[in-house]
Amino acid sequence: MARSDDLPNMVLSAAKYAFSNLTALLIGGIVIALSFLVIGLPFFLGYITRCMKEIVKGNGVMPEWDEIGQMFVDGIRMTGVFLVYLIVFAAIMLVPIVPLVVFGLLNVAILTIFSTAVVALVGTVVACALGILFFASWIIYANTGSVRKAITARKLIEFVASDPHRYLETLIASAAVALGGVIAMSLFVTIPWALFVICTAMTFIYSKFYQDTMKNTDHARDWAH
Repeated sequence: MARSDDLPNMVLSAAKYAFSNLTALLIGGIVIALSFLVIGLPFFLGYITRCMKEIVKGNGVMPEWDEIGQMFVDGIRMTGVFLVYLIVFAAIMLVPIVPLVVFGLLNVAILTIFSTAVVALVGTVVACALGILFFASWIIYANTGSVRKAITARKLIEFVASDPHRYLETLIASAAVALGGVIAMSLFVTIPWALFVICTAMTFIYSKFYQDTMKNTDHARDWAH
């Protein structure tokens, strides 16, 4: 079981990693901005995938923006994984959205308001849950090179179950990083760079979880086959 001081150390180490290469950070913010236009998305996803690989190998500094070809390939594959999650999100959201549409067409005001609240609540919970699982899929892909394994429910369960206590700490640390990034975005006009810092810091946290709890387990060895 992890020590009680692991959580603050985890957050601090993640923050240090996110600022370990200022040139990469500067470029990353620009790529994030281009990702809003879809153009930069494969490169952003590919770069984060590369960060995961490097962290698991023991590299504590963000890599440069080179090896663009492999980065683009990884990014395209992770875009496919992202689309799978998007489809799952849309399928789940159909359940509360259908009653909302029906009540709206029938002009039942009270039920329409209630259904709207349900849609907002379900959407928030599902988005957060899928976001958490997406990072798990991401680290699985980064260390296996397999899209199939990255979206297999059994692999995700094995990833989380390898050390539930440590995984909970991973989630809490990731939430703390995200909160800090949101505060930074509200105070400064640096949204793309703040998002990049959040993503790279969370990448460090998830990669360390994999490195510490999965790399030498039977589950991790099974993934190689």
